[in-house]
Amino acid sequence: MRFVLVHGWGFNSSIWGPLIAQLGEAETTVLDLGFVGRANGSEIGEWPENAIAVGHSLGVLWLLRRGGGRFRGLVSIQGFDRYCPHIPKSRVVALKRGIDRDPASTMEAFWASCGAPGFAPSSDLNADRLRDGLDWLIQWDAEDARKSLRCPILSLATRDDVIVPPAMTEVIWGKDNVVWRPEGGHVLPWKSPEWCAAHVVEFANSVSP
Repeated sequence: MRFVLVHGWGFNSSIWGPLIAQLGEAETTVLDLGFVGRANGSEIGEWPENAIAVGHSLGVLWLLRRGGGRFRGLVSIQGFDRYCPHIPKSRVVALKRGIDRDPASTMEAFWASCGAPGFAPSSDLNADRLRDGLDWLIQWDAEDARKSLRCPILSLATRDDVIVPPAMTEVIWGKDNVVWRPEGGHVLPWKSPEWCAAHVVEFANSVSP
């Protein structure tokens, strides 16, 4: 099995650590978008052939925008094809103002709301890159890219997600096409890695060439 994993806004590649540990001998390529720490390995040309793309939150939008459909299956973990207008633009703008004013406090509040308080030290924050990511949330729309995908899709989500609410998930992926977990906040790969891995592996086996 081959996987390409892309994390969401405000996190880094370490959010995948617990999940990767459950994937056994699978080959994993982890892309880091540089919100916390340093970006690395984000060149599309580096992706392995026939990989299954796994995105968390904004990572799914990134995959749809930048992946060009270069995967044989897509796993969305609390992801979306566009953030606004499902969520009011004013909320994202408020986050940008918070990053401008006090990045450390803003991110600590965000991580706490996700269910991952103290996710990383404030010294690791890349404020410019965080602002870029917020612009993506406001501006990027990959709805057409999602609809044009010809590969199988798995959507995992939680009922207690305040960042990507259940109603938003159902509108995007279809009410009957989501595998739900009652709780886990907005950090399913971090809090429920065994559950996520079981579904990811089952999905990967079902789409094997």
